[in-house]
Amino acid sequence: MRKFQNKQKVKSLVLLTTLLSAIGFTVLSERSISSASTEAAAVGSSQALTGLFVPNEDNACATCHEKVVADFARTPHGKSPDKWRVGATNAGEFASSATCTACHGDPSEHINSGGDPTKIKNPTKLSQKDSVASCQSCHSQVNEHAQWKGSRHEAAGLTCVNCHSPHHAGGNKGASGGLLELGLAPMQAEAKLLRFASETDTCVSCHSDVRKSMFQRSTHLFRNEDREQRMTCSTCHEPHGSIGDKMMRTATINETCYTCHAEMRGPFLYDHAPVRESCANCHKPHGSNNVSLLKQRAPMLCQQCHIQGRHQTVPGRPNTPFNMNRSCAGCHSQVHGSNHPSGINLQR
Repeated sequence: MRKFQNKQKVKSLVLLTTLLSAIGFTVLSERSISSASTEAAAVGSSQALTGLFVPNEDNACATCHEKVVADFARTPHGKSPDKWRVGATNAGEFASSATCTACHGDPSEHINSGGDPTKIKNPTKLSQKDSVASCQSCHSQVNEHAQWKGSRHEAAGLTCVNCHSPHHAGGNKGASGGLLELGLAPMQAEAKLLRFASETDTCVSCHSDVRKSMFQRSTHLFRNEDREQRMTCSTCHEPHGSIGDKMMRTATINETCYTCHAEMRGPFLYDHAPVRESCANCHKPHGSNNVSLLKQRAPMLCQQCHIQGRHQTVPGRPNTPFNMNRSCAGCHSQVHGSNHPSGINLQR
């Protein structure tokens, strides 16, 4: 009986402690919010255009661009905390990184001219160098962007705004039908501020030859009923620049594949030379109508190298063992390599 009473006392103390902690946290949160609001108000009109982004308070841009300002407030740019803003050293100093003026500059001439579009800096109409520099004034510290200069995309004349929409995600009506406007922008597009409905849709707007891969029998770009993908282009590629071939995230194609297919890495006692050279010798990474993303169906794939050997590999009759079932892999099952002492022919 005493043990039961002691347990009840302990439970009561734990519950009481939890409630007191919650009340204290709520009070502190309210005080911090009130303090932040007071400090923002203190900054006031002196930084109405260059200070903290407040969509409904003294924002001159919202007078004409009300819809853009409202959308911007819901984006990662609009929600970025002050500590991320370049030059902000304390709560009373607000640098203009995630505000209208950070990208568009001083709007005074634009406002005084009655909204003349030539009197405001527009990153979509700047030169490639100036447009990218505008974004990298904040994003240059991200590791993924370190290889932008000299990358294939830079050499092709692309800028950040070719793929990203700084004001809102999925808002390019020509590309995604203005999904954010309908409250339907996918999480991926919203988080990365993509111009299109998804990362894959953004990439295939230029790389149209890859679009068909999504609908082939074997593909890495499989989607669920909500068009969401577990693998996207950036799983293997780094669109902002890379030291690897074809903008791969790693130095080689094989190293990229091994990040998921670690069991194929080896080294094996008996290696298969084409596998060590490149996975792309046999596989099409984006998609294929053959099983396992193979470039061709066996035995044709194997016969690109193995024309003659101990047995005739060129099929003759339709019911030959080299054509039936798993074809060559029926015997040579360990095509990626074998650790078996008798696996020199990759049979075990």
